Amino acid sequence: MHLSLPPARAARRFRVATLLATLFAPSAMIPALAQDRPNPVQAGTGRDAAASGVIELQTITVEGAADPSHLDVRNGAGSLVGLTPRETPATVNIVTQNDMQEKGLRSLVETFNSVPGVTAGNLPGEPAVISMRGFSRAATGYSIDGMRAVDPLVVSRNYDTFNFERVEILKGPASVIHGTGALAGSVNLVTKQPRLGDTGAEGMMSYGSFNSLRAGIGFNTPVGPNAAVRTTLSYGQSDGYINDTPSRNLGFTSSGIFTPTDRLTFSGSVNYFHDEFRTPYQGMPLIGRSVARNPSDLVSAPNGLVIDRSLRNQNYNVHDGLMRSDTLWLRGGVEYRLTDNWTIKNEVGLFRADRYWANSEDFTFNAGTGWLDRSTTKITHAHQFWSDRVAAAFDGQVGGFRNRFAAGFEYIDTTLGSQRRFGTTSSVDPFNPNRGLFPADTAANFATRQNYDSHLRTIAGFAENAINLTPDWLALASIRYETMRLDRRIDDLNTGVTTRFNNSFQNLSWRIGTVYDLTSGTALFAQYNEAAVPVATLLLSNTVNGRFELSTGRSLEAGIKSTLWNGRIVATASVYQIEQNNILTRDAANPALTVQGGSQRSRGIELDVSVALTDQWKLAANASFIDARFTELRSVARDLTGNRPTNVPAQSFTVSTSYRFETVPLTVGASAQHVGSFYTDTANTILVKGRTLFDAWLAYDVGRGTLRVRGRNLTNEFYADWSGYSATQVYIGAPRSVDVSYTVKF
Repeated sequence: MHLSLPPARAARRFRVATLLATLFAPSAMIPALAQDRPNPVQAGTGRDAAASGVIELQTITVEGAADPSHLDVRNGAGSLVGLTPRETPATVNIVTQNDMQEKGLRSLVETFNSVPGVTAGNLPGEPAVISMRGFSRAATGYSIDGMRAVDPLVVSRNYDTFNFERVEILKGPASVIHGTGALAGSVNLVTKQPRLGDTGAEGMMSYGSFNSLRAGIGFNTPVGPNAAVRTTLSYGQSDGYINDTPSRNLGFTSSGIFTPTDRLTFSGSVNYFHDEFRTPYQGMPLIGRSVARNPSDLVSAPNGLVIDRSLRNQNYNVHDGLMRSDTLWLRGGVEYRLTDNWTIKNEVGLFRADRYWANSEDFTFNAGTGWLDRSTTKITHAHQFWSDRVAAAFDGQVGGFRNRFAAGFEYIDTTLGSQRRFGTTSSVDPFNPNRGLFPADTAANFATRQNYDSHLRTIAGFAENAINLTPDWLALASIRYETMRLDRRIDDLNTGVTTRFNNSFQNLSWRIGTVYDLTSGTALFAQYNEAAVPVATLLLSNTVNGRFELSTGRSLEAGIKSTLWNGRIVATASVYQIEQNNILTRDAANPALTVQGGSQRSRGIELDVSVALTDQWKLAANASFIDARFTELRSVARDLTGNRPTNVPAQSFTVSTSYRFETVPLTVGASAQHVGSFYTDTANTILVKGRTLFDAWLAYDVGRGTLRVRGRNLTNEFYADWSGYSATQVYIGAPRSVDVSYTVKF
């Protein structure tokens, strides 16, 4: 599907062309300038921390016991001033490319599910949708290389992990860092970054069950002593584990860096992702026990509805169903170190995406006919935004204390054009479906035919200060003020009516936190945080939801981060409470009326520990316990107070171990993951049974690379991992499978 700008946006093309020129002008200069400049000194290196009075938290490394929690990795998810997870008064999880390879994490969904307190699913309309700390869907912020998107639920996709250097996840409200919408937390995807003076390449090939193929190749190329480019390409395809669900994906990421002096750095990146799913899987519907051929206890539901295991591989989508996405992220930046303490940075970005869905999505059992009644949905997105972010940062002594300070300004201009069609198609026999084709786009086939045109302008100012009050005690304060202006137009093609509306939103987010080092390897932390999230996706809100104010949230968190036994044990633990107010509910006096005034609360505990028992034998475990419930919520028919939100398991556990032999270059490993039960409806009448999955793997060094054989879901557990838009539809997980991969660096 070709992506083009509507006529109303043609006036903005000159700005886009100017932005592209800004992005790539420095890159065009690299070959000419890189040869004539001296070797750069990176900001912060080459300076004597002791002489300057700068206090650095101790980094502990032990041969054969690398930090599996990455507590000392500077990242962009947790703070504005580049704190490490150990220094951040919050929980920050980092999953590196090495982790992804060792754990067999092929996609973002698998990566998210490996992190305690996070679950993810592949709902076709919202690929890689996240539930974090009891809050799901639009409550998680989203960015790539620090370039954030407004309305993150719209942009998330299930990318292949080969293109990423690491995935950073900040737990808890993150609006002060990542803007409105990041109530549960935020995700920052870091693509593979260039390295100065290092020529290298890497490759990956994998083949497994369901005719699944993955391949990737990447290069890091220095351009003289002061510039480098790193490019990564990935490709994947699969027949799918459900009948007639082939898919393919492509990822291209390329980043460049140019340091003409030791104080000036130019950077830029081009990231392109494509995915295409033919007749994508929409989930398995519950049917009447009276007609089921192999009823299971996977789902407990009223009215005699069950999941029929005999339908495990059945696809009820139309034969020509399609889900496709093409996404382009462009980013350019310049950073100048004014002095040894002051740095100024400007980053500009452009995002364009074309998304297309045309499927039969919901299948509802009709007790009268014994068949499945089906809906049809066609949605298109022509999505674009450009952004500019300017920030100044200070790292040095003020009054005898180390201060790390940052302040700046951000502007994001977002447009979205969307065709939206909702109708019905023929019913089908659940055991012998005549799936048919997707209907023509006419009023007779679609009761709802609307075109949306949305424009959202976001302006924000932010500041953060981290101060070392003593060598062992750090205090942090952050603040962000954000204002958004939404203009919407909805054209109803069936009635000929055009509706226009607008609204403005303001929010002040802030946090205070502290970290105290009990010992050189153990730190206590605590924070208080306030954030905001829209009650519905702003870019797709209707005239009713568009008039509501932002929902607000607040959080308390405390915990401990520790490195023990000469670095062989790394452990983190945290307790938290998150509250969200002013969510949508029904008026108690008039249930037909939707109002703000509902509330939700989540309390939880997270544990994560890694142990190198010997140089060869490693053990890791994590656990999450979540008590999430609505503290004020009504539906048309009942009071839902005390109920658990959908797709939120109350507990999850993961245990893994690996052993590397001394005599041969062989590693063997195994893991077990348990995820508790979850509800598919806010009334808590439909409960999906929990699951326990066992994996095992072998890794053998061959040449410059590693050959891995991995078995997944070894017991062939029959389970569901997410629910759909319909409460009576769940997504069945993959059966037992095996894959063989080879990764190499040269």
